[in-house]
Formats: sequence, structure tokens, C-alpha cells
Amino acid sequence: MKLLAPTNPKELADRERWFKTTEAKQLAREKGVEFGIEMKGPLENIRQKPAIYWGLHLPEMLATEWYYNVERRQDFWRQIKRVAKFRPDYAVLHGIHLLWHPPAKEYIHRYVDTSSSGEYFKILKANIKLINELKAYFTLKIENFPLQFYYMADKEFLPYTYLATGIGRLDDLLYLKEKTGVGIMFDIEHMQILLNFLNRQGNYHDLPLKRIEELTDDEKELKTIFGFYLKKGYIPYLDPKVPLEDTLKKLKAKFYHLTGSTQDVISGKEITTHKPIKESDKTFRKNLRMVLAQKPEVLVLETASSGYGVSAWNHLRPNETEISFGNLCQILLEEL
Repeated sequence: MKLLAPTNPKELADRERWFKTTEAKQLAREKGVEFGIEMKGPLENIRQKPAIYWGLHLPEMLATEWYYNVERRQDFWRQIKRVAKFRPDYAVLHGIHLLWHPPAKEYIHRYVDTSSSGEYFKILKANIKLINELKAYFTLKIENFPLQFYYMADKEFLPYTYLATGIGRLDDLLYLKEKTGVGIMFDIEHMQILLNFLNRQGNYHDLPLKRIEELTDDEKELKTIFGFYLKKGYIPYLDPKVPLEDTLKKLKAKFYHLTGSTQDVISGKEITTHKPIKESDKTFRKNLRMVLAQKPEVLVLETASSGYGVSAWNHLRPNETEISFGNLCQILLEEL
């Protein structure tokens, strides 16, 4: 198994220091864990191949920008071909998002699905096309994404979320895998937030659950593909509820993103994604045990620190991610 640290090209030397700590060396010696990196940030910043196992996290909106900006696809492929020459061991892709940004002052309405079944089939078809084309350059993993985005005001994140439908949410990951052979990058935090929403728990316990009485044939097919109810004019939901453990077993992923988070916001107060990992976190250990039961090949740390350019994380310490990496090494020593 490999344990990967998040990085950008400027931080490579520092990450090598992380791999030489007492906990890391003990983890390698006693448990056979190998180390590597997942490269993040703008593709233009990558100028050489790292001398270590490495994954490439493609920009979050890459597929969405490819879909909506046909006139810029020539530049898109020029950038992809350039970075592919450095031969990452894998690349992670977020699926296409259907763009919709309701007024922040609204509440219930901003979670209502505004897309028709035809729009979902259109982006499914487009995403399959993109995946098949990208597979010519990378060993590709599609990452699951939650059903929410954050509002932005004056470059500040606001802890008020809204619906974000698109590709790579739940069972459609298996649909894409079947159609294209793409691998799955299972993001534990993203999946927990998605299930909070669809199961009406956590931050979303007070969202109304208006059950759909009648589905068209296309909407029935969408329900089969995505695994939850999607219909224009309704808030998406699961019925019956699905726990995280069942989703882990169903998707059978071998690659995972790990953080200490189980929710996205403290309503109206704070964004809590990419939360640090603590040795005393019983929920994190429980989730990690479920992941380890799947016999993963790669675990990727995805916690945040202050100084990442995101105001929502300004309360964190500058070395928060490094501390989380050390804590994760110690936890793995005890759990493997």
C-alpha cells in the first residue's frame, strides 16, 4: 500500500522530509507502506517529472470547462499533452458539473434540481467521451463529488451551500467504470457530505423530503444510473437511506482521499471541509477501518492548512497538513 501527501512543485523537497520522520520510517519498515505525492494546482506549474510515485490531481473544474468552452478545447488538449509527458502514475478527474448559482439569500429553493433528465444524459455522454480521450494520456481515476458548492463573496467563502448536480456523485461512478474502464478515486469526505444531503442527516436534517410519486421512463433510468432520485423541481434524495459502509463495499475502490471531516459546514458559521486528522478521532478511525477492509492500494491525505489561499482555512495552523500526515502515520501503525 502507498500513502501519498498532497503537494505542489515547490513543496517537493519538504514532502521528502515528511517521509523521513520516525513515524513514517517505522510505517515503511513494519507495515511495508511506501510513500508518494499527489500533485495539485495549475497544470502549467508542473515542469518536470517527480522522482517518486506520483498522482496528478487535475483541476476541479477541468471537465466542466472542457464541456462549456468548446472554443478553447485546442488549448485544453495542448496543456494535457504537455503534462502527460511527465508520466504521472495516475490522474484524478472530477466529472462535469451542471452550472447553476441561485441567490445566496434563498434557502430551500437553492437545493431544488433545475435540470431535466435530458441534460443529465447529455453530460453523461460528454463525460464518457472525455474520459475515453483522456485515457490515451493517463491512467485515469474519476473522483466522487458531493451535491453542493459554496458561495463566494469578495473572494471569501460563505458557509451557505447550494445544489451542485453533475457527474460522479454516487452509482454513476460504477456506470462510468463499466462504460469506460476508468478507475474510482473514493473521497471519503465528499461521499459523507453527499450521503448527509441525500439521507437528510447532519447539516441537511431539516431539508424537506418531498417524495416523487411518478417518474418518466428517462427518470427511472436516471435513478438506476445515479442510485438516488433526480427529477426537475425536486430536491434529490435517497429512499431507503444508504450508510457510508454500504457505499464503500459497493464501489470497491482501491484509491482513497482521506480527511478528518464528516460534514461540510457549521451552518451559517464555518466551513469545515478538509479538516485535520487527529489520533483521538474515533469517527475517522472507524471510517479508516472500513477503507482498510477494502484492501486499498493508495491512500491520499487531503487535509488543509492556513496559507492555501482559501479564507475558510485561515484558522488552521500553517503546518496543519504536516501534523495530519504524522498523525495518519501513527494511526496506520496501530490499525494495519
